Amino acid sequence: MAIEMEVKFRMDADTWAKIKSDYDRERDLHHIERQSNQYYDTSDRRLGAKEIGLRLRVLEDRSILAVKRSTDEAHKRIEIEETYEDAPESLPPHSPALQELMTEVGIQYDDIAPLVMLRTERFIYEIEEQGVKAEVCFDDVSIVGTCREYKLYEIEFELVDGSEERLYQIVSSFKNQYGATVEESSIPKLVYALNLVNCD
Repeated sequence: MAIEMEVKFRMDADTWAKIKSDYDRERDLHHIERQSNQYYDTSDRRLGAKEIGLRLRVLEDRSILAVKRSTDEAHKRIEIEETYEDAPESLPPHSPALQELMTEVGIQYDDIAPLVMLRTERFIYEIEEQGVKAEVCFDDVSIVGTCREYKLYEIEFELVDGSEERLYQIVSSFKNQYGATVEESSIPKLVYALNLVNCD
């Protein structure tokens, strides 16, 4: 179990592209990930009611199951991850994290169903300086709903190692540079996506 610390900014497509162009001039792109992020819950949303996110991220060479929980701090979440090198495209039923979660909530494997899919192209830049290592992720997200597809553009600063204070300084400098064109948000992608794809 780990504490994930990240600060997210959301913006329109043109702003996202401009800031990415700035980063391309100033930093080397570390790598690109193409992800399918399937979120799950029960039909009566028992995980959501407990502020628990259950996600399977499928990459080209592996899948990552994640169980995420809110904390009292806006930019921190408790996260359990399991990596599967055979890249399954559905929840692995014998996952220890999933088994523990089902026992805690009192549900069976068959109670869990796909909730919403986010397909993401993620451009990752690394910062390693002055006592901090962080990733800056530029996410071009397609939220796949039953009614239509929605777009989301996000830049995420995630602490990998080192000083939280230094990461906040980097984030503060970013906010000062881009001002009102970016919106800081502590709302998880899942919650944001569900608000969009509700067809009622």
